[in-house]
Amino acid sequence: MLNRRTPISLGLAAILLCGSGAANAQVSNAIRVIDIPPSRLEPRPDPELELPSAEEPREAAVAEPAVTPASDPDEAGGEHAMDAIAVAEAAKLRAANEAQLSAARAQLEQITAEQRAQQDRMARYREAEAAHVAAMSDYAAQLAASRADRERWEADVAACQAGARRRCAVSDGRR
Repeated sequence: MLNRRTPISLGLAAILLCGSGAANAQVSNAIRVIDIPPSRLEPRPDPELELPSAEEPREAAVAEPAVTPASDPDEAGGEHAMDAIAVAEAAKLRAANEAQLSAARAQLEQITAEQRAQQDRMARYREAEAAHVAAMSDYAAQLAASRADRERWEADVAACQAGARRRCAVSDGRR
């Protein structure tokens, strides 16, 4: 039999053995051990009811209620107190679960918003990169055209100096 103060249950042990490190941290923070007294763990004896026999009149049975162990004021107070504690613990656990669920939903929404923002940034970056590539392509085309024009001009100057007057630049006659 397990000690009632064992801080780990079999279900928690299975989760811890099979889960990841981050999941283990979250699970171990969310699960608490509830100390249950031995009287709550042991099966309760069936209450013995004093039923009237067929020969006894019905009024006598109604007039005197049967005394059961659960209706004993000393025992009933302890049992009701334990039930109240169990109900309070269950309510606290439900509240903690709801708080954790709302925190997880908020975190999920934040992650989704951050992913959308990252996708928007990447789209803007890709557009800017495409514009840069287009500008560099245009610059390279202008540079190539400029070099071709200069090479033609240098060839015309060399031909003019060699005597080919048709390739000389037109002058306005001020020379």
